[in-house]
Amino acid sequence: MYEIVWSRLLILIFGSTTNSIVAVIAAFLGGLALGSLLFGKIADKMPPKNLIKTYSILEITVGITAGLTLFLLPLTKTVYALISDGSSVNLILLIAKFCLSIFVLVIPSTFMGATLPILARFVRLRKKPLEAGVSYLYAINTLGAAFGTLASAFVLIELIGLTNTIFVAMTINIFVGVLAHLIRAGKLSNTINDHTVGFLHILSSRNLFLIIAFSLSGLVAIAYEVLWTRILTPTVGTFVYAFAAILALYLLGIALGSLIYEKLSNLIRRKSSFFAICQFAIGFFALGSVYFMSNQIVLPRNLLVLLVILPATIFMGLTFPAIVALMEKQNHSGKVVGLSYFGNTMGSILGGFLASFLFLPLIGSTQSVLLLTIVNFILAISFIINEGKANSVHMRIFAALILTLIIFTSWLFIFKRDSLYENTTQWRINWAKQKGIDYEFREDEVASVFGYRDRKVNDYNLFIDGVPTTGKIGETKLMAHIPIILHNNPQKVLIIAFGMGTTFRSSLTHNIKTDAIELVPSVPPLMYLFHSDAPEVLENPLGRVIINDGRNFVFLTSEKYDIVTIDPPPPFNAAGTTVLYSKNFYEEITMKLNPDGIVSQWIWFGSREDDIGMTIKSFIEVFPYVLALEIPHGSRGILLEGSFSPLAFNNQRIEQTTTNTKATADLREFYEDNFSWEKLPELIIGDRDTLEKVVGKYAKITDERPWTEYFILRHNLTDAKSLFGTEGESFTQKIKSNYQDIR
Repeated sequence: MYEIVWSRLLILIFGSTTNSIVAVIAAFLGGLALGSLLFGKIADKMPPKNLIKTYSILEITVGITAGLTLFLLPLTKTVYALISDGSSVNLILLIAKFCLSIFVLVIPSTFMGATLPILARFVRLRKKPLEAGVSYLYAINTLGAAFGTLASAFVLIELIGLTNTIFVAMTINIFVGVLAHLIRAGKLSNTINDHTVGFLHILSSRNLFLIIAFSLSGLVAIAYEVLWTRILTPTVGTFVYAFAAILALYLLGIALGSLIYEKLSNLIRRKSSFFAICQFAIGFFALGSVYFMSNQIVLPRNLLVLLVILPATIFMGLTFPAIVALMEKQNHSGKVVGLSYFGNTMGSILGGFLASFLFLPLIGSTQSVLLLTIVNFILAISFIINEGKANSVHMRIFAALILTLIIFTSWLFIFKRDSLYENTTQWRINWAKQKGIDYEFREDEVASVFGYRDRKVNDYNLFIDGVPTTGKIGETKLMAHIPIILHNNPQKVLIIAFGMGTTFRSSLTHNIKTDAIELVPSVPPLMYLFHSDAPEVLENPLGRVIINDGRNFVFLTSEKYDIVTIDPPPPFNAAGTTVLYSKNFYEEITMKLNPDGIVSQWIWFGSREDDIGMTIKSFIEVFPYVLALEIPHGSRGILLEGSFSPLAFNNQRIEQTTTNTKATADLREFYEDNFSWEKLPELIIGDRDTLEKVVGKYAKITDERPWTEYFILRHNLTDAKSLFGTEGESFTQKIKSNYQDIR
């Protein structure tokens, strides 16, 4: 619960770029690792009677320090604003994000990490095998994590908001701490006589080998999570619930594996062989996930997700107790568990960085899974060799099987790249090849991108993570032209969301300085597919394309703009879109507007009327002067123009634009002769008073209450029209009618 809410709150400060997300998660995991390491040593020195009391204090401390993060977040925002202007994302900025995330998260997450070695020693002193106790503790804790993920994402954030979800988590921590304080643990015999043994004594050559192996296991596990989330996104969609479900299923598999460890370990007495089998199984099922996703097998979506994630994660859950069972000096249970967990967690941090910043941009998602599969197989065979009994018939057969799969997977990795994309992407690539049309597929640290053009039928499209994002339509041109003509003397334009580059290109036809912000690095290079003059447009000295999160850039930049246009990517309710629809965002934009500045927001009718109403409500809450315009011959939706100065089309500005041959040619590319600049005033269908009358009953979207992103209860328990087709036209007509009545 904490991780989900903290990630969301810190992303509002750092932006939703991949390096921001990785920095936050790395800081969180780093605190867990630090806590397990520090308290692993403390646990072994602690009198047995104090273990549960210490656990009680730790839980209460987690709750209190987690509450303090709500006060640290504003300080982080202030400091971060001094470090960056939002115009670049580099290694120094990544380090700054990591350090600031540590500043917020290190204390509560350290105390979280401390609980495992404390409880591990407690169960050890109750005469239970250490690995059995760790397996049950880890299983119960991970099941709780899965439940917390689902509870916060599916229920709490929607019902009570982000801050109150933190308060619920705090209450649970404090309640658990108080409850633990009331437990009478009974008499525990201290089997540890030597309290002076340090970590260096635990780190024998064998234990060091085990910790390194377990670190690599953690690296691979987290890297798989990043990669599978990318691969599955076209299948499960980009809603926040899909990501939460993937994470919960991942945690559930690990919990199930840890839960069944004791029974399975009794079947395989040799512990090194057991760990080798676990690594082999993880690699085998990861290899299977590539097969399931890259072949056109018709399977229900939920079953496909289960087949990709659950088998491998069950074996991941077996690895922690298996490593603990292999470690020497098990009497020092706190140190053994602390060191093991520390190594695994540090590997997990590295896995997140490598998957996001190295594997995805350089070799892609499916190829990265294959590479990690090879690592699993190498770990498996190294433990067979380490067992010292590889000469047995069974072990020789097993080793031969692993070597065969290493060779096979290496062949797939080197020679089969173009036929191992996930099914949706592979289908589109095959389709484009069969039609003989131009296309390009790219992957980077943020998303997978596929674009194509079919000039014969004037068909162009851009897909981001499998979702069709935009086409060559009139709306994207008018998003530039309308506010530029509304403004009396525009000098600088900011475009949030580059897309096909159409709005950026249209703005430059007015010879105005134009900055375009794009989150996905692979999107701007694909502009050549959609516009033949893309090289000239991208090299225009008046234009600048910045790779960053749009919300974050607005917060950080010291630039002032006359016009800001916003076009959040579809689908309307997708994860992360509310940061570009919230009242807080519009208020931040007002700080970066010149006098008479205009904010232009495209509201696409891609959801229910209450979602659209809340979005419009958020806009009109900030701007005292608003115009709503319909799009001629367009799809669903309206354009909102907001300002702190009265808005009206000026005949002189329209005449000036008529003489602008570049802008007029740009307009004619889509509208030909059926629309002209003189008809712009006819597009107005409402003003602020009109919109207030239509959407006044709806709540506004804020950073604290991201209603349109967390919507599942409202959508299932209440009724509202979906603004598709004729219903969208009816909503537009309702705005028009009210405007005419008011006038």
